[in-house]
Amino acid sequence: MVLVIENKFHASESLGQLDDYLEYAKRVYKDFKVIPIFLTLRSDAPTHPEYWVLDYNDLMDIILLHIELNREIMSESIFEFLMHYTAILKEELVQDEGAIQLAQDVYQTNKAAVDFLYLSQHDEFRKQPRYREIYNWIDGLSLVQQNALKRIYAKKKQTIDYIFKIGSSVLYEAFLSFVQLEDLPIEVYKAHAQVPNFILPEWLDYTETIGEPEQGYWRGHGLIIWFERTWNERLKISIEVGPVPYENRLKLLNALEFQGISIRPTAKLEGKKYTKIYTETLSIIDWANKQEVVTGMETLYHNEGLKDTLRKIAKAVEMIENKLEQEVLEERKISERTSEQFPQNPFMKFAEIQGIDPSLYRIGNKNASFLMREFRELEKTFGVTREKWWWHDSTFTYWFERLRDDRLKLTLELGPLQADQRLKLINQLEEAGIVISAQSKLPTSRYTRLFSKSVFIEDWNDEKELYREMVRLFEDEVSKGVLREIEKLITDM
Repeated sequence: MVLVIENKFHASESLGQLDDYLEYAKRVYKDFKVIPIFLTLRSDAPTHPEYWVLDYNDLMDIILLHIELNREIMSESIFEFLMHYTAILKEELVQDEGAIQLAQDVYQTNKAAVDFLYLSQHDEFRKQPRYREIYNWIDGLSLVQQNALKRIYAKKKQTIDYIFKIGSSVLYEAFLSFVQLEDLPIEVYKAHAQVPNFILPEWLDYTETIGEPEQGYWRGHGLIIWFERTWNERLKISIEVGPVPYENRLKLLNALEFQGISIRPTAKLEGKKYTKIYTETLSIIDWANKQEVVTGMETLYHNEGLKDTLRKIAKAVEMIENKLEQEVLEERKISERTSEQFPQNPFMKFAEIQGIDPSLYRIGNKNASFLMREFRELEKTFGVTREKWWWHDSTFTYWFERLRDDRLKLTLELGPLQADQRLKLINQLEEAGIVISAQSKLPTSRYTRLFSKSVFIEDWNDEKELYREMVRLFEDEVSKGVLREIEKLITDM
């Protein structure tokens, strides 16, 4: 087999060029099967009917897959070359959204002229009923007029091709209809001209479990769904796990695999960032027909295979959450099994030096909890908790505890206030720059840890060491930063 690849990278096709190449290859390699390929940036159609169409998106996918499957046996020089090459391709392939919008505006304003110029040089659209009248016009032109059209088109071929392909594809408008049909809130989707994308609204609750992805990844979530138009004129839907922190990503991939989703072993390697877990396509006959594209999106979105994948994702996340909850419970059980009394003297010294009134702390068998005066002050605005919480039912609480492995741990937590007051307080903390998970904003959420840190204690009988470490934990930069923002809330009230 012989592959003949005609590469067009920011270049136009010359008259008779493809015929010459194919004839030469068939003459020289007459005993071989010759497959001609037309390689371009944007799946441009060749004038010769025998040429297969390939674009650089496909080529980049092929190279990245090859790297993923063969990285372990690939020399460093080849690896670096391929990575550099794919980086160049990405720069070329990622289109400027301003240019896309401009192309759409130009097409809408000058649709008749753009269609006429483009279709006069592209017979592959003749079978589409939408363009029948235009082709009748073209066929009625004289030879002189047809040659004049050809010259006009040749001068601005790349511009005309770009405007026609962006403008005549109704993917953008169809997607807007799709999100209306599915009642998706605006914050979970982006109506892109080439890769309109979205997440399920309920996925916002997964952030605390699966982590946040690297900056710039799609919707800022670790999972993404998107539609695209493929090189062979099909509509495609994909679901991908993105570049969340490696530990979270590995847990998610393992949980997805446990639910029956096929995951390549190489996807679990550290450094891997993107893993498609579902793809499906269907044929679109007329890409200028918005309703056909909308129907295609609906068909793909309600496909049983996709529904099954979404169920498996939900089960996988629930599996991780249950495991994390179990780990927390185990930690508490270990702490509760600690037989030693929590040391009173170091804590009472800590409270005295920090100016904490005896009415604002309690020393129990396993821990010592305390409030700052500001926590009580905030009750005037945000009220007390909606259920029994510690001994005080206040807004926040600090507590020291001795863990089973002899660590001393300090925690600062926001309690189960009334749902509306709790959300109001969380919003103010976020405005102050404190990062709080989306799950904490749910009406059913009760506790939100704002700070937690531990330190190993060599000798729990050494009261000086214990006091020093209590002070060190309390004066930790993060702890003091959160406390300062809480104090500012009172000033702003």
